[in-house]
Amino acid sequence: MLFKQARHDKSENTSSDVAQFWGSMERLLEIEDEKDEAVVNSELVSYVKKASDNYKEYLHTEQDIYRLALILTQSKLFQNNREFCLSKLLSLLSVDLLETNLKFIISYIILCASKSDSSLLEILLQFQGFTVIYNNLYNHFAYLSRYGEERFLSNKVTEEQSDLTDIEFEIIEGLKQISTVLMGILFQIFKYSKCDIGNIGIVDDFFVYFLMKSIRSDTTDDIFNNTKFKLLLALNEQYMIFSYQYEVENKVYKYLINNSVSKNFMELLLLMFNRVTDRSLQIMMCKIIYLILTSDEDLARDFFYLNDLHVFVDVLLRELKDISEDEELIRNTFLRVLFPLLKNTELINSHYRRSDLVEVLEYLSSLDNICSTEEIKREHKTTSRLALKCLNQVEWLQYSKPEGSDKESSEGSRRSSVSIGSIPSQRGYLDKRAQHLYMNNQSSLSAESITKRLQAPPPPPARKAPSRVGSGQKVAQFKPN
Repeated sequence: MLFKQARHDKSENTSSDVAQFWGSMERLLEIEDEKDEAVVNSELVSYVKKASDNYKEYLHTEQDIYRLALILTQSKLFQNNREFCLSKLLSLLSVDLLETNLKFIISYIILCASKSDSSLLEILLQFQGFTVIYNNLYNHFAYLSRYGEERFLSNKVTEEQSDLTDIEFEIIEGLKQISTVLMGILFQIFKYSKCDIGNIGIVDDFFVYFLMKSIRSDTTDDIFNNTKFKLLLALNEQYMIFSYQYEVENKVYKYLINNSVSKNFMELLLLMFNRVTDRSLQIMMCKIIYLILTSDEDLARDFFYLNDLHVFVDVLLRELKDISEDEELIRNTFLRVLFPLLKNTELINSHYRRSDLVEVLEYLSSLDNICSTEEIKREHKTTSRLALKCLNQVEWLQYSKPEGSDKESSEGSRRSSVSIGSIPSQRGYLDKRAQHLYMNNQSSLSAESITKRLQAPPPPPARKAPSRVGSGQKVAQFKPN
């Protein structure tokens, strides 16, 4: 579920009452002149106001809220006046004393619209949507930090066990619902790289601190908790993107290396890294791990517990073997993280799964194993090169190249003596021609979008900050390998 239903006594409505309610909502959007802004404004406000007034009467589930949002966003009134409707919804959302139910419904409608059509995110930003959403979230976080979130953690403490009054309980649950939706909107903006440096610049320390400090590591099912986690991943990605062009402090990294703040976040990351199958989130998590492993040698060596490192190796080995034939770019990403993981951490002493690593890397180093056609694409060459880099530059793998196994990367010759029969063949090739997000200097770092860049700038100067175990830091960037 996207949100937790507010506690209330469910009213008893007949099926006729329910049908009449939905019919009246649809009729509100049926207007003769869909270009008359005064009429559109009146009907739009009437729609969300009636929805808010009936929030506990007819809107009980996420399905109900989704249906409500869909009726509006697919109506001619909305489709023919997208800019006006979004600007009006944002103006309502910016009202300080806006009623909680109304704020939740407006936020949900905006999220629903942006998820169904990402181009609406540009309109959203055009009308200062980032600032409106951020300011609402900031105020909610400030309240939760002082009155709710630190002493009332969803499923861990029930209402009866806490000292919250009924009214306080409702307020906190309402703020968490709205915050979940608002964070979902920001995640969409970050995911599709729609924001600019000015948007990132308004994100302050408290905002990032609260997101990370209030993370719980004892569950992967709490939607509010998971949304905070995803937002931190996406925000970190944006910092890394903009660090190519601007001197910008990565506030996620700033608190990431402070163990007292990031402990639960890192524990949850370890859980998620082992379970999540969404490729966008996997890439974002890889960037967090890569940032830690490449920013500071002392930090990288002591940051993770040895058991955690072993889990990372297990997951990467599994993913490298199981990736489908049309996801070679993802394999590139995992290999780029694997190299500093093997070279810059305590794995150099534990030698965990050395033979398995060598076997998989040897297999991936052969173009014959990973490319099933005569057309050798850049991502295939990158996989082979990165696999060989791990084999040749990670000393504890103790790799000795078999005699006669030299490989040529040209289309004219692809023969190799390396063949690992025990590993399932991944002989696919990628139809996409997009450059890899880490390897290509012309490519964006975004998990979802690729934009042109002139060149990767030099890394910014190091800055001092409290570290998890090591000392010193600098903002790591994904560089060609």
